[in-house]
Amino acid sequence: MRALLVLPTLNEEAGVQGVLEDALRHDDRFDVVVVDGRSEDATVELAHAAGVHVVQQRGRGKGAAIRTAIDVFLAGPWDALAMIDADGTYAVEALVDVLPMLDHHPVLVGDRLRGPLEPSSMGRLNFLGNRFLSAVASAVHRTDAADVCSGCWVMRRSIVEGLRLNSLGFELEAELFASLAAMGHAPTWVRIPYRAREGDAKLTSILDGVRILRKLVVRRVMQARKTHL
Repeated sequence: MRALLVLPTLNEEAGVQGVLEDALRHDDRFDVVVVDGRSEDATVELAHAAGVHVVQQRGRGKGAAIRTAIDVFLAGPWDALAMIDADGTYAVEALVDVLPMLDHHPVLVGDRLRGPLEPSSMGRLNFLGNRFLSAVASAVHRTDAADVCSGCWVMRRSIVEGLRLNSLGFELEAELFASLAAMGHAPTWVRIPYRAREGDAKLTSILDGVRILRKLVVRRVMQARKTHL
């Protein structure tokens, strides 16, 4: 089973090189593509220097980046789609350990909240916010949501083909979860380590938390009308 590993980027020069170096050591397992949101630093140059294909996303925001990546994935020959952030918070090795589990589980998601958290990787407010949003997701969608905001996902092609997404920003992971719940596919949660990010954070705890909460509730009563941009 060959996967496409997607790295969404926006000014990630501090972390992307290390993530790419780790990912390219496993080129027998997956191909790598960077989906860039018009970075103004050296992110794209570093990806090109590593020999990695870069796709300029359509629209702005992480949700738009992943939806662009889904179009790339569906147009290609890959059997599975994997995604992690390009800021160094997710260990590529953990993702490699998860891939073989696709033989028995169609959707795998990294669980940061019950995995080892490195010092300064997640502040107390963010941790509590993630726990709260995951609890809401579990209650609203009646499906276990151990870490609904996790950025580490692996899905079989058949699952990706059925997704219906319209998120543009950081509510993307919550909508992925909601879309899967509507399809009757409960993710399998795998405990993974979570590390301190390289570079500046882009997520704003309160505002993005409200958007994520709204998406979880809206998607319980209303299906998204489109996936592609």
